[in-house]
Amino acid sequence: MRKFFTVSLTLLLLLFRITFIAFAADAAGADIPVVIEGGGTATMIPAVNCPVPAERSIRVDNGRTGHFNIQFTEPGEYHYTITAVFSAGGEERAADEEFRLTVTVTAREDGSLYTVSVINGSKSANKQAQVRFSETPETTTQPPETTTRPPDTSTTVPTTTPTPGTPRTGDESNLSRYLLIATLSAAGLFALALLYTLNTNKLLRED
Repeated sequence: MRKFFTVSLTLLLLLFRITFIAFAADAAGADIPVVIEGGGTATMIPAVNCPVPAERSIRVDNGRTGHFNIQFTEPGEYHYTITAVFSAGGEERAADEEFRLTVTVTAREDGSLYTVSVINGSKSANKQAQVRFSETPETTTQPPETTTRPPDTSTTVPTTTPTPGTPRTGDESNLSRYLLIATLSAAGLFALALLYTLNTNKLLRED
C-alpha cells in the first residue's frame, strides 16, 4: 500500500508541474506607464475580445507614474482606449485628450510569446513613449474695445463638465486553460483509480 500511495503522489505532482509549465510558457505581459499632471485617475477601456488589464482604473498621484499591466495568452493585435479624470484641488475634470494603445502579440519559433506596444494620442499622430495627460488651461485674447458698451446684465449659463464614457467590457472568457485543467485532473483521477484497482487485486490474490 505504501508503494501505491508513493506512485500516486508522484503522478499528481507531475501533472500539476506540467500544467504550470504550460500556462507560464503561453503568457506574455505588457506594462503601460501612465502620468497625470496634477494627479487623477486613468481608465483603460479594452476593445471587444481583448484581455482586460489587472486593474481597469488606477489612481496616479502628481509626480508619479502608474502602470496598466495586461497579460496575453494568444497571438494577435489588441486595441485599447485610455482616458483620465483630473482631481487637482478636489475638483474632478475630464481630460480633453485620450490615448489609443495597440498591442501586437507574436509567437516565437519555440512557442513563447512577446509583445510590442504602440501608444498614440488623439492630439498628435506621433508615437508616444508613455501615456501622459496634461492640463492646458484655455486662454483667449480679446481685442481692445474702442466703444463704450452698456453693462452686461445677462446671466451666465452654467456649463457642465463632461464625464468619461462608460468603459466597454471586453470578453474576459478564456476556456482553454480551464479545459486543460479539467483534462489533466480527469487523467490523474483515472490513473489513481487504475492503480488502486491493480493494487487491490494483487492483495486479494496474495490472501
